Amino acid sequence: MRKLLTHAAVGAMVLGSVALFGATGASASTTTTTVATASPFLSGNRFMSVAVDTVMGAGSPGVTGACFLASTFIQGQTVVFRVWGIDNNTGAPLTGLPLTTGNVQSMVISDLPGVSPNPVMLFNTRDGYFTYGWKTTTATPTGVVPFKVTVTLARTKATYKIVRVRIAGKMVRVKVVARAAHGPVSFTYSETATVGGFGSLPATSQLSINAAVA
Repeated sequence: MRKLLTHAAVGAMVLGSVALFGATGASASTTTTTVATASPFLSGNRFMSVAVDTVMGAGSPGVTGACFLASTFIQGQTVVFRVWGIDNNTGAPLTGLPLTTGNVQSMVISDLPGVSPNPVMLFNTRDGYFTYGWKTTTATPTGVVPFKVTVTLARTKATYKIVRVRIAGKMVRVKVVARAAHGPVSFTYSETATVGGFGSLPATSQLSINAAVA
């Protein structure tokens, strides 16, 4: 499905996600739940660009279908977190476990109420993004969920290239660094209840849990 090749591709996907994952309709005899939707938010640092969104999980009560963008859920429904992005150093898409060649060392969600230890997101090789499904219950606290996603890139080795330069009037071939090495580096995407914070969705787009209908 989603192919991540360039920074432009990530931006285009952010703008197009609502169309790709639109709400699934239901018949007149089916009880449905109205959910608020929000486009994924693109953020990151000089090492990576990261997009995060949440979608309705399959089998959630009160809805038909799955994988449509949602930011408001009721207790008992499954919140599916999805993360994708770009390694800014190489231009390659973020990939990871179960791929042994992935450039992501780890991707961890924190601050989900009642969930311990912090869940590790796994790479979906079919769709090209990281996912984790959080099945809420009637015991899940209601309100805004200020979750965080910490993405850690694996260490990389330096790469080199040969360039021609003029030294003392002669053209010579010189080996120079094409891409510098770096150790593991991290970025934490944070959803808070504030508007305008870097790396955060506006408050009206916060992931929130409402009480189950009696």
